[in-house]
Amino acid sequence: MNIYINEKSNTYIETLIVGLPEHINQLRDIKYKNQSIIEQLETLKQHHIIGSSVGKISSTLLYINDQPKRLLTVGLGNLKELSYQRLLKVWGYTFQYLKQEHINEAEVLIDTFMSKHNDVVEVAKTLGLQSEQSIYQFDNYKSDKKAPYQPSIYIQTEHDEIASDINEGQQLGMSINLARELSQMPPNILTPQYFAEEIEGHFKDKKVSVDIKDAETIVSEGFGLLHAVGKGSVNGPRLITITYNGGKSNDAPIALVGKGITYDSGGYSIKSKIGMQTMKFDMCGAANVVGMIDIIERLKLPVNVVGVIASAENMINEKSMKPDDVFTSLSGETVEMLNSDAEGRMVLGDAVTYATQFQPQLIMDFATLTGAAIVALGEDKAAAFHSHAKNEINSLLDIAKSVDEKVFELPITDTEKQLIRNSDIADLVNHTNGQGKALFAAAFITHFSGQTPHIHFDIAGPATINKSTFKGPKGPTGYMIPTVVEWLKQQCQ
Repeated sequence: MNIYINEKSNTYIETLIVGLPEHINQLRDIKYKNQSIIEQLETLKQHHIIGSSVGKISSTLLYINDQPKRLLTVGLGNLKELSYQRLLKVWGYTFQYLKQEHINEAEVLIDTFMSKHNDVVEVAKTLGLQSEQSIYQFDNYKSDKKAPYQPSIYIQTEHDEIASDINEGQQLGMSINLARELSQMPPNILTPQYFAEEIEGHFKDKKVSVDIKDAETIVSEGFGLLHAVGKGSVNGPRLITITYNGGKSNDAPIALVGKGITYDSGGYSIKSKIGMQTMKFDMCGAANVVGMIDIIERLKLPVNVVGVIASAENMINEKSMKPDDVFTSLSGETVEMLNSDAEGRMVLGDAVTYATQFQPQLIMDFATLTGAAIVALGEDKAAAFHSHAKNEINSLLDIAKSVDEKVFELPITDTEKQLIRNSDIADLVNHTNGQGKALFAAAFITHFSGQTPHIHFDIAGPATINKSTFKGPKGPTGYMIPTVVEWLKQQCQ
């Protein structure tokens, strides 16, 4: 989307967008083309032609200097309650309406969306974010592709300084859409190898390095759990390392680890025919890590980051792992594999072990891991577990609230730490038949980080949505990208 600040179009712009609060007296006198329009807005609202409920779009005719103009008002509700989440809704519905009505040019009086009760920066950043995120579309494999919607938005404001904030919001939206794009690819195309090549190609001309370990290297270097999961497919696994060095050379990095199962059949612990649908999304955690590093690089944050993506297909053939098999992890510990559909924690075990070799100050992993997390928290919330990272998780949970992401902490107790050792023949076991499966999986993964501070995010629920919202279409969401980048920004201050 093309956004211009206090610039004039070469053509006459037919559409004017104004924010409409519940109480119009909360607005200053609004002038457009040296003409006050506040009285016209009051009259239209009194006759219920325009409405002020949050996100409500109303369309009517307005005369400016005797010339007709389409007026779009966007309901803001009570300006005292115009939160970040409500701003996302306001801008999301606005841009979705413009797209639906094929409006390619519009002027926005952005100061009507501001008041002494809200933050000018938040208004600008949410506008930029939603200008990309809310109107995302994925039709790469349709024969009747639509042309990309690229309107021109002319913003009129007394706050010239918001240009950088709008741009930052747009950059974040682009990175979220990158994660969505990768996640939407069908699994017959997005194999582990293709995934690795897409990542390498995306970062080719950026200050990011990408290292790819192929299936043979994974075996020779001892990634026994990743190999075990991937060996049942003709498309071998990949271990992808993405490095961004924006901080000082002696600063310990932040490690971002992603589960990249490009398709999960469940293996010999096979899923049902319905349960197998949408399993292309089992790599959303990895895609979101790519999106995180993308926005970190776009914003040139002064921090060192290493991304580790363990990518494999969990399929069935004569080489596939079987329940009762035992494998040796990168850490040297043995794992009894009782359930081949508990493959995510296995690839993450090796990936987390590998991440510790970079001596990070914190490891965060992201995975569509367990249905149990959905049972506990619902489909719209992520579960977070920590090991030696109490301050970090508290900070991240607070930030998640501020950027409209729902993340809640669940515990790892001595019970789970003992259960993962409940094998008669190996050091660890990958599955429990009891309750608390999300906690068990978190204990298994964080075991491999040892004393390194570690937060595990189970995003099985909110990684995808099954209906469109003001944030965009159904499908992948790029969950946790806004939270992590905002947390990193605050760490850099």
